[in-house]
Amino acid sequence: MGRVTAYIVALIVVLALVGLAADVSTRSATCMVCHQQQAEFAHWMQGKLKAEDKGFSHELIACAQCHMEGAAAGTIGSRFRGLLHAVTYAVPQIDPREPLTPRLFKKARIPSENCQYCHSGAVNRKAVLVKDLPKVLQPIGLQMDHRKHLLTGEDACGRCHERYKDKQVTTADKTVNYSEVNHLSCDSCHTAASHAYLGDRMLGWTEKEFHQAREEAWNQMAKNPRWMVKIPTEKTCGRCHNGKIHFKTKIFQANCRTGTSYDNCVKCHPLMTREYFDNYRQQQSKVTSASHKEKPEG
Repeated sequence: MGRVTAYIVALIVVLALVGLAADVSTRSATCMVCHQQQAEFAHWMQGKLKAEDKGFSHELIACAQCHMEGAAAGTIGSRFRGLLHAVTYAVPQIDPREPLTPRLFKKARIPSENCQYCHSGAVNRKAVLVKDLPKVLQPIGLQMDHRKHLLTGEDACGRCHERYKDKQVTTADKTVNYSEVNHLSCDSCHTAASHAYLGDRMLGWTEKEFHQAREEAWNQMAKNPRWMVKIPTEKTCGRCHNGKIHFKTKIFQANCRTGTSYDNCVKCHPLMTREYFDNYRQQQSKVTSASHKEKPEG
């Protein structure tokens, strides 16, 4: 009887320690142990915001609330995901399609559900406020049906770009390219919402490069102090809006520089007039013609 009691006590102690470790794993201080440069950027950003009386920044939110699924809602699962994330830095992840190597350098994506926990109204947003647009876009506006893209991402894209196509199946499907990121997740379009200095680069920062990169990031984000997120670029939209057929679906091409279809333009830029479109086309023709003349013959 005494041995059974000892086992029970030991089990309770172990569970308590695991639970405590899981809770600690979602604290920003824990993340900062390894992610020191990101932590320095966050503290620097907070200081800039306070000193210049700027608006909201995602750097003021705990790391896990963005990076760990369910952390924004404070779920128990998010705490254990944080613990597993920490463990994978020392223990290789088992992946049926890749060698047994730790994914130390794999960029962490932000689950769209975490974004929607705070930005619940954004799911139904169809147009960007004109005053939030870059000056070059304000005359023509910008609309993007978030709900339509969200449903497309969960259904059409998610069929191939998620690890498990069928939620009832508990084993990984090796025919699915689940290592590819769903291009319709929130942070795929709204880059620079956080850790803006990184861009597409993750490693190899010198101290000089880091300080230069964060100053450039601040200068870009401070142009819109209310949001501090990047409006989707033409290149970002073009990853899907390329006019090609993908998974039996074809969408119109977002060729803003060379497009000749006014009807396609107003699908995203509802304030664009026919006069604006014609003038823009004429200017682009002049630029193209001038570039051809400048090229040496032969």
